[in-house]
Amino acid sequence: MANEILIKDGTQLLFADHATDFGSAPATAGNSLIIGTPTDVQIDLTSVGASGGARASAKTADLGSVKAGAYSVMACLEHAATPIEGEFVYFYWAPSPSATAATGNPGNVTGSDAAYTDTDGLLGQLQFIGALSLRANVLNIGYVGTFQPKHRYGSLVIVNQSAAAFHTAMDETHIAITPIISEVQ
Repeated sequence: MANEILIKDGTQLLFADHATDFGSAPATAGNSLIIGTPTDVQIDLTSVGASGGARASAKTADLGSVKAGAYSVMACLEHAATPIEGEFVYFYWAPSPSATAATGNPGNVTGSDAAYTDTDGLLGQLQFIGALSLRANVLNIGYVGTFQPKHRYGSLVIVNQSAAAFHTAMDETHIAITPIISEVQ
């Protein structure tokens, strides 16, 4: 009998406003992207502005000393008003060789859950993951992209290029980063 190489999901990283609005799952169960028991990472996208508002997560994202070769990113985003069909929210990874918040971060990322300003092309120093194409709906759920992390640690950076700011309550918004693990069966 021949062996098969199958894919399994590893432990997710769940980026959300765990400190304030987001419980263990989104307020509406049907909006959940959660698989199993994820590792929580703080990012508060409350009222992130339209047309270029951005935020970086805390650098508590530890992929482990032995990590998956690729990670899949899905997002559930809630805007305060209806965005225009076909607008985008962009996602970047700020890889770092250090677990310390202020050490080894590209693109002027602080390593703390904080507003992010792309001055002088700082986003070009980050690893682009992908974009969520928005429908004309305040709530959008979809696939963002797949990426191969360059280091063990990192922060997620989100740039809102829609005409609508994110919602003031972060009880639905969450981003799930899931390790894609190849396993011989």
